[in-house]
Amino acid sequence: MNYVLMGFVVIYSIYLLFVKGFDKADFESVHPNSISSLVRYLLFGAINSFFAGWLFEIDWLNWITFYSIIGIISCIKSEKEGKKQFFQKLIIVFIVFIFFCGYRVPTNRASFESYINSKEMYQCVTGWECVKISAEIQEHSSLRAKAEILSIDGYTFDWYVLFAKGSMKLADNKGNIEEIKGVNICGFWIEY
Repeated sequence: MNYVLMGFVVIYSIYLLFVKGFDKADFESVHPNSISSLVRYLLFGAINSFFAGWLFEIDWLNWITFYSIIGIISCIKSEKEGKKQFFQKLIIVFIVFIFFCGYRVPTNRASFESYINSKEMYQCVTGWECVKISAEIQEHSSLRAKAEILSIDGYTFDWYVLFAKGSMKLADNKGNIEEIKGVNICGFWIEY
């Protein structure tokens, strides 16, 4: 429910800010130097959040960098006014988005292993076996946790600049094989 409500808020704010727009009279009281202060603030946020995200490995700081760069691009005034300027800014924003997507995609398999460990059902502590934790119903409707050790039968990780793919095959002692596959787009793992 919260996601739906937030979706309506985002759509309504996009409508108010970008589709409906503002009258020029609304901005007559804005001093031109305040735009340069805004650009300085956005530059400060972009630079510091980028390096803090990179040094401390905090992923959400990269989003602050991305939105700050989009804000800086929208504040830049060009000599060419009109539709041409709008399309130039749109192309620049698209290039920044592509660069951002490529930057967020992991280049090593540790990210895929972290994704598997975050699924709460698997814990892969070593490079050759994982523990699968599942719930099992007993005779008298009691619930019991069951831990099963699975050996890693095969592992692949491929990086393709804008996305990455990972796959892990897990085998139990009976020879049954489970395969976990995922694709990473813009820093987010999606299982398929």
